[in-house]
Amino acid sequence: MPLVKVKNRGSDGKMVCGIDEKIVCEVKSDWVGGDKKSLGSGTLFVTTKSITWLSSENKELGYSLDYPSLTMHAISKDSKHFKNACIYGQIGFEGDDFYIVIAEESEITKVYDTICQCSALHPDEDADNDLVT
Repeated sequence: MPLVKVKNRGSDGKMVCGIDEKIVCEVKSDWVGGDKKSLGSGTLFVTTKSITWLSSENKELGYSLDYPSLTMHAISKDSKHFKNACIYGQIGFEGDDFYIVIAEESEITKVYDTICQCSALHPDEDADNDLVT
């Protein structure tokens, strides 16, 4: 599943988890596209199956990405475009990218580590075929 739009929310405004899915981390954040344009403030949910961001400003706006579609993630310290460090992510091998700007910069390491741990729950099934011999 590549990046998909999400509109479904629970009555509490939070994401609706799938079967066997658990929210591991929840933080206030902005979602920024590869063009460095923010889609506004919202909440990031790091779950055992996906990274999901829901806008707090527009109840029809949200995105979800499963871990197999997340080909790379890192902490970015791009001070030219962001005043604080943020999480950079790359979707697929096409190079579609995004940034998650955490409202409280002190939480960035916790969010990054949680993404790493949850991503490790979904190993690349083709990893053995990707090795160069």
